[in-house]
Amino acid sequence: MSRPARATNLVPQAADQTSGAEPFRSTRREPRSPAELTFAVCGLTSSGRFFVELCSTVNVSRTGCCLRLRTRPQTDSALALRAVPGGTSLPEGTSQLLFQLAWLRPEDGGWLIGASALGEADLCRLVFPSSTP
Repeated sequence: MSRPARATNLVPQAADQTSGAEPFRSTRREPRSPAELTFAVCGLTSSGRFFVELCSTVNVSRTGCCLRLRTRPQTDSALALRAVPGGTSLPEGTSQLLFQLAWLRPEDGGWLIGASALGEADLCRLVFPSSTP
């Protein structure tokens, strides 16, 4: 059952076409599960430089996630999530999960990032492992 969006929870973003910032969406395509998974995220900064940063998810879904970053990533860039010691384990045989930056907005001196999975990166399986053999 979906909850109606409350206007007080929506933080409008200035539509900045040069930076790729999009207004915060009030509707969800699929359910999100609050989950804090720890990864090393690799990508390009807004100035085109490579960065690696330790990050945590805010929530996950079958086809994406929301991350908190200190570094502003490049608009529409790919992000690689990699396992770190003591962090979230990836499925066997997987070294990284690839995501596409969908949206971003400033939050507490950093960035809240929405990312869409590129391929079979279902983070919900990491949070809620299947009970089937």
